[in-house]
Amino acid sequence: MSYLFSYDYRYDDNAYDTETSNKQVDVEDSIGQIYVKYIEPGTAQHGGIFDDTSLRLHRTKHEQFVRDAMHGLSSGFSVLDASQPWLAFWSLNSLDIMGRTIDSATRTRALQTVLRFQDQRGGFCGGQHQLPHLAGTYASVMALVLVGGDDAFASINRERMYEWLMTMKREDGAFAVHEGGEVDVRGVYCVLVVASLLNIMTAELVSGVAEFVARCQTCEGGLGPYPGVEAHGGYTLCALAALEIIGSTHVLDLKRLARWMSARQMAFEGGFSGRTNKLVDGCYSYWVGGAFSILQRALSRTPQDDLLYERRALQRYVLACCQDTRIGGLRDKPGKSADLYHTMYGLLGLSLAQHYVGVDPQTRISDTTSVYSVPARMMQWDVVTSAADVVGVSSNVVKPVHPVYGVSLVPLAKCIKYFYALPPLAPSL
Repeated sequence: MSYLFSYDYRYDDNAYDTETSNKQVDVEDSIGQIYVKYIEPGTAQHGGIFDDTSLRLHRTKHEQFVRDAMHGLSSGFSVLDASQPWLAFWSLNSLDIMGRTIDSATRTRALQTVLRFQDQRGGFCGGQHQLPHLAGTYASVMALVLVGGDDAFASINRERMYEWLMTMKREDGAFAVHEGGEVDVRGVYCVLVVASLLNIMTAELVSGVAEFVARCQTCEGGLGPYPGVEAHGGYTLCALAALEIIGSTHVLDLKRLARWMSARQMAFEGGFSGRTNKLVDGCYSYWVGGAFSILQRALSRTPQDDLLYERRALQRYVLACCQDTRIGGLRDKPGKSADLYHTMYGLLGLSLAQHYVGVDPQTRISDTTSVYSVPARMMQWDVVTSAADVVGVSSNVVKPVHPVYGVSLVPLAKCIKYFYALPPLAPSL
């Protein structure tokens, strides 16, 4: 399919250049040099007709990039010593989204690696002999979701997990990310994802959460890490997803949020920025793109309404500008290096732009009185096949993913089925 590519969409600094505007111009120059290659001959006038039918996801190269990383990283990656569960999660999830098999040897190695990070006090650490951390706990649990199997699920100590999560709880409803650590909506999101998957949600755990998150909404409409701080795409996804888990997205000013989120899609590049006056970045394909899917449900919009961003423009940005076609992997933007973080979040954003994953507003579950409503409400999310829209060659299709949890639907369902066959830690919310 073709669309009009125009240099008229470029940023206008009103003849008042700044360091920020100059960086924006540089990024647009680099992206324009890529996009112009796809202009149909004879149509160029301030741009031209962009033919995106040949865009291709270099799946085999990306798979090799991920598998090479899983077999060992250079000493330069020692700075990620406290992020070891994330390396496992980013790698496993990237393979799964692309439809690649997690073989038995990889599964065994991943399971053994992640379980080394489980702390006897509860939760998971970012590395051995470190403090348990909410981010490391989230990444570890999600890696185990992808590994799958009763042995992986049974290895998680739910009781100790719950006890540790409650020690991170604060009076304002939020959570510290570790003992003596910072307090923000990332922690809230990590706690509610883990608790909702492991069937350890209680009224005590979620007390004050919705009120804390609501206070994080800014005058712009987006959400910051904690009250009084600038809105940010990553924190907005964490906030919206946390509220969706507990059925409380109504506490936000959704129209103001929609306005701020819509402004994150860059008119020329097609990708998203994470904050006002910031540059496009491939990772926000999920952080903002996923938030749009959750906002769609919060506003009771249907597939006929479509999402509140231009799905094809985002796919064009990911496919044309974020792939390293030489060594594989996805990146922030042209000129940057590919890495596991941007590979996974770029693929997640690509998936959510290709597939419409949502909930029928006529049949959705609104009951939040029982702990069992959490998996029922979460598993109502489904793929509307008639609303799929894939840019480029047909083989670009990747697996549909759940926008709240950021993993594909089958391993997520298996995890929920396992843990909700177990008794909850409390009879009700």
